[in-house]
Amino acid sequence: MSQKRFERGPGNPPGRARNWRAFYKTGALAAAGALTLSAVGTGGILTVPAAHAATDLPGMHQSGITVKAPPARAFGDWSMWLGSLNLNGAAGGPTAFCFDVGIPAGPAGSGAVGSLGNPQLNYAIQKYQGDPANHPALAYLAHQEADPKFNAPWNGNGAPYANLRDSSDPQMPAVRAQAAAMLADARANSGPYSAQPKLSVDASGRGGTVTSTELVSAAGNKLSGFPARAVLNGPAVWSVTNSQAVNLRTGDQLSFAATGNGTVSVTLTIDAPGVSATTYSVPGFQNLLVAGGARPAAGTSADAKVIIDFQPVASSTARRYVEGGQPLVDVLHVNTSTGNTNDWAFVDGGSVPARFDVDWYYSQVKLTPAAQVPSTAVKVASGTGTATAPGDITVTADKTADKAGYYYPVARFSKAAQPAELQQYFGADWTAGFNDPNEETIQKYQPEVATKASIIENGKVHDVVTVTGNEPGKELSVTTDLVLTSAAPVAGGTDAAPPDAEVIGTVTTKVTGNGEFRTAAVEVPWEKIVVEKWAKGQTANLYFSEKINGTESTMAWDGKELLPNETVPIEKPSIVTKASENGTVPPVAHDIGMISGTIPSGTGIKVTTKVNQYKFDDSTDGSAQAVCANPTWTSTDQDVTTTGEITYPSHTIAHKGTYGYVEELNLTIDKGQGKGPFTAQLHKGNCGEKNETIIAFPETVTVTPNKPALMINTGFAPTSAPEAGPNGPLLIAGASTLALALLAGAGLFYRRHFDNRGAKTPGEYPDDHAE
Repeated sequence: MSQKRFERGPGNPPGRARNWRAFYKTGALAAAGALTLSAVGTGGILTVPAAHAATDLPGMHQSGITVKAPPARAFGDWSMWLGSLNLNGAAGGPTAFCFDVGIPAGPAGSGAVGSLGNPQLNYAIQKYQGDPANHPALAYLAHQEADPKFNAPWNGNGAPYANLRDSSDPQMPAVRAQAAAMLADARANSGPYSAQPKLSVDASGRGGTVTSTELVSAAGNKLSGFPARAVLNGPAVWSVTNSQAVNLRTGDQLSFAATGNGTVSVTLTIDAPGVSATTYSVPGFQNLLVAGGARPAAGTSADAKVIIDFQPVASSTARRYVEGGQPLVDVLHVNTSTGNTNDWAFVDGGSVPARFDVDWYYSQVKLTPAAQVPSTAVKVASGTGTATAPGDITVTADKTADKAGYYYPVARFSKAAQPAELQQYFGADWTAGFNDPNEETIQKYQPEVATKASIIENGKVHDVVTVTGNEPGKELSVTTDLVLTSAAPVAGGTDAAPPDAEVIGTVTTKVTGNGEFRTAAVEVPWEKIVVEKWAKGQTANLYFSEKINGTESTMAWDGKELLPNETVPIEKPSIVTKASENGTVPPVAHDIGMISGTIPSGTGIKVTTKVNQYKFDDSTDGSAQAVCANPTWTSTDQDVTTTGEITYPSHTIAHKGTYGYVEELNLTIDKGQGKGPFTAQLHKGNCGEKNETIIAFPETVTVTPNKPALMINTGFAPTSAPEAGPNGPLLIAGASTLALALLAGAGLFYRRHFDNRGAKTPGEYPDDHAE
């Protein structure tokens, strides 16, 4: 319904003031004063003569008229006071109206006894009682709305009472018309009341206006002019007070300004007319009606978003690891600088978008956190993402990871990068720190190792590793296994170790960055090689196998097995000898040996060689049968430390005949700690080899035949059995030697004890047989 203000009431004489302020104040005083009454109050029927009315209730009449209101079926006219009364019996007291007829007038007694829930009657009294000229009509309206006998004239039974409805008093038409106008006003504008304020935010979102501040009646009419108080809820203040509360009158429109970013509402409280009148009386006397006091009506508007400006910020979580060719990704955890999600700007029904830029910087090595991007970091990629509220957004770089190393995303917000029309809503530029928590992406390095095994030095072997592909300056641990096997090296290596592979030792080498590094040396297991490989006729190879455990920034690596460069062949040593030429008795003979293979070495390890001479028979024509029984001469032991040529001591052959040499190669390992030594025969030559024979001719012989091609005796004389099989090692433990001797064609095994053979004179060993 259209907005209305209270106008001058019907019947109000021209020039007589009346307004809602007086209406509200008088009603409030009437309600307050009624609670302390002790004086006599009256109203109702006033019988003829009228002069007695004033004398019967002195000081009670306030404003009104006396009208004739005869009872039905009764003679004569009764006079009735139609107007207001002083409730407390004194002039100027609270205004009261009677609404009972046929009940004696009397004192108000102890005060309020009830209420009359008639919002329209209460509205009319509160609004119009401020002007005494309105009191006759208000009194008439009180009887019309509240007097049960108004529409039920006396029917002749019992005591008669005045009939105000049917009164023909000439004053009544004007009174009735005025009362009807008051009732029509009350029906449109009485309560119960409500407050329905609204907030209108301007286009910038930085302020607005409160509207719909009128008091709304039960019929929906909006009433202005009532005292009210408006309180802003949220980050805003009233422009007129620079505070969140302001006094106003209903119908006013006030502006407000935002003090922050968030949600704002307004609560409006109006001092509205009451909806119930208060009744006063004591039992047996008339009831008097006093208007009820003001009754607040309150309402709160819907929320509205307001802003000043806000600062978007973000932390981020980058993808921890990335492989070559994969995208660089950063997840921004967006918020405002205050951490209050309500601070995000909201304009024209939507959130203000904030664009974030992310730059990725690359470094070969790990960099420490810093406020600024270090000069050593190189920008390699960029990306953007837009947030419309606090939360997560994913930003993908315009380039992929293309090399091993460290990638650092740095997020930033720039006002200049935002649309021009939105820049006013942002506080300032913002940039994240370099290498903030969770903002490091690693493409792992792939280190590899190329190796070259060393030669055996003093019984030990080491590996030289060349590391490539490692992070610069990164320390790695290269684990190297030294493996014993009979398998031969394989070009390019194998993924799996051979079936008989046995790890002899493991060393760990710390390497930093890339380059060439030497591993710790590992002792060669000579005893194991002799027993488990050479004694069984197997070859022996030692090879290195490397691996690298992964780190935060490097991938694991596992090398190949049996690579040729990483293999050290351990060849069983042997001797090929050549005796000196034939000669005439007494020739000076000797034997020269060529040692090949791998000579065991190291602390407590000793390799020796000696040669035994055997006389086959006295023949000098090359027909001798090779028989190696008891040696006719034995050289002293010669130390062997390397391969190559060795010349055994010379000696004189005193008697003619055919002689043969058999060489030996023996190993002794001092095991220390009170343990007996480990001994083994590594090699023993065959009896009767052509190059190892020599003929001592008698002096009368003038033609010297070549060395005879004798039938090689792969064994020795069975009566003495001094040697092992051809080139077969003889293993010795403690004081005794267990020898495996393979006799060609016979397969016989012999055991012998080595006896020391002493020389009779240095360099001279005469034959045991005389001419």
